[in-house]
Amino acid sequence: MIKSIQQFEESGIKKLEKVIESFIKDPKDMASFVYGVRDEVIALGLDIIKETLEDCNQMLRDSAKRKRSWEVVRTDRKKLTTYLGTVCFEKTLFRNKQTGESAYLLDRIMGVESHERLTEDAEAKLLEEAVQTSYRKAGEEISLTDQVSKQTVKNKLHKLTFPQQKEEKPEKKTVELQ
Repeated sequence: MIKSIQQFEESGIKKLEKVIESFIKDPKDMASFVYGVRDEVIALGLDIIKETLEDCNQMLRDSAKRKRSWEVVRTDRKKLTTYLGTVCFEKTLFRNKQTGESAYLLDRIMGVESHERLTEDAEAKLLEEAVQTSYRKAGEEISLTDQVSKQTVKNKLHKLTFPQQKEEKPEKKTVELQ
């Protein structure tokens, strides 16, 4: 996170200053000012997420406990769409020394399936929007900066399973005749 903040300090603040300067020259263009600030803040957020995920991955690589059971195979890139936008980060594939099983331990820790491309927050936004509008609109609104196809929305919705509710049979009442 420190690197992201330092990078923001070096370049992000300069960009924000330009956005502010532009607004001061033309105060009637409030929309450009708001969008400019939003874009820089989102970029900072995505950088922090990326750096944090890569720091967690590095901790796994450096872990003495992990080294006893798992060996490093290779490093791959992964893209995850979040509500803020798409985060592209590096993660490591490990192989278990005893079983030969291969796994991305970072994915396991985060609870991310092997081919998952959406985070929980993005998926929640997708479902929330799909209930109210169309699949296309839900795909467009999934993230502040990115979108997914209407087919992806459909696939997500059709994968959902709901627990079956047991039908309760009404109790039969008996009437005693006297």
